Amino acid sequence: MVPGNNFGHVIVRSTDFSCTRSRFDRNESSGDSGTDSEPPFAPMNPDQQVANTGSRPPTVYDQKYMDFVENVLKEAASDFEKEKKFSDQNLLKLYKIFDGTFERALDLYEKQRVTQISTSDTIITEPCKNANTASWLMQVKGHSGALYTLFPEINYCTCAAFRVQTNVMLSNVEDYALVAKVGLSNLKIVTQLLKAINFKETATCLGSENGLKITVEDAKCMQASAYIPSTVFDEFELKEDVTFSLSLNILVECLCMFWPTSQEDSVNVQIFYKGTGYPVSVIIEEDGVITDCSLKTLEVDALLDFHLEAENVVNKVVLRTELLKDVMAELDPTSELVELRLSPEEPYFRISTEGLGGICHIDLPRDSDLIDTFQCTSTATSNFKLAHIKPAMKALSCANKVSLRTNNAGLLCFQYMIKTENGHTCYMEYYISPLIDMDVC
Repeated sequence: MVPGNNFGHVIVRSTDFSCTRSRFDRNESSGDSGTDSEPPFAPMNPDQQVANTGSRPPTVYDQKYMDFVENVLKEAASDFEKEKKFSDQNLLKLYKIFDGTFERALDLYEKQRVTQISTSDTIITEPCKNANTASWLMQVKGHSGALYTLFPEINYCTCAAFRVQTNVMLSNVEDYALVAKVGLSNLKIVTQLLKAINFKETATCLGSENGLKITVEDAKCMQASAYIPSTVFDEFELKEDVTFSLSLNILVECLCMFWPTSQEDSVNVQIFYKGTGYPVSVIIEEDGVITDCSLKTLEVDALLDFHLEAENVVNKVVLRTELLKDVMAELDPTSELVELRLSPEEPYFRISTEGLGGICHIDLPRDSDLIDTFQCTSTATSNFKLAHIKPAMKALSCANKVSLRTNNAGLLCFQYMIKTENGHTCYMEYYISPLIDMDVC
């Protein structure tokens, strides 16, 4: 959610919302609201009245402006509490105040793309049993000390002071165990990495002096990790090693909420984490517009210790990602299993499937221009679920090279190398357990 005209900070929570954007395509007929036909809505200039209020609205520099806005918010809040929806008249008032920002707010609400958002200190004027259907008012103290009225269904604050208050709230970095900031150039890579391992809802994050490691596990048979070194971040401060779990789906949604439409657009993301039991705060700033997202952390489940000791690696192949893309495109999608054969003798590198179309063998020459390294000490054949192989291919779109390794137990590891625009290197690893006695895990 974004504030209009730099007046303040907009906060969004995912909830049921009955309004649609089509309300902005029509205006309420004066004195004839019961008719089905309404004239099209045209944006009003500052000299026009706001939704038939009978008075010219103050300018944003007028001291009376905040009183005017507060009255509109209170009226709209009261309207929603009674009717559980907004009248066209109040929608027009809100649209006039917040301009296109309000329309974008409704669009995000209807798609339910946003998790609950944190604010600075709030005062809830009455209890709420269910936050998803909340209609109570709350007040937020601005930087000037004035209280501004908000309500969860819109959660707008019109003052520039509230934005300052939000920054002040997060400026005391010594209170946080983890503080990280990433700019637009590297943010794209970070988002691609997270999308590439986003095949399960929950991810476990480990923060160390080397950077962040985000891990996703599926049924103890597959594990994927994205390694984001500290050098990728514009700022990276860590008081101590931290470990927490969160919804990877929501994190990716937050990072993709606002995306630049031109090269001139600027996006910065800051991540704050205090420690066990606290949420992760994600602050997104887009051309001076701030969005504050609070992601609930979850109890950390123990992860399997997937790794390949160097002395146990029996096969290693380093190849260009375009070659692996071509191979994956040829696999029979009706096959449940994939057989991988690596050998010092022909066929050196064979991938096989068996589906409705029959048996398919794909043989790759070890001296191909697209294979940089081929090391094989003994013949090894293992079977894997195709459903586990496919998620490991998500990183192909952003990687430069991929390393394929197996050990003497048949454990398969895909390791991807991703270069950033600034020359930094990120890594991704996918570990896949082989099927034992063809018993599907």
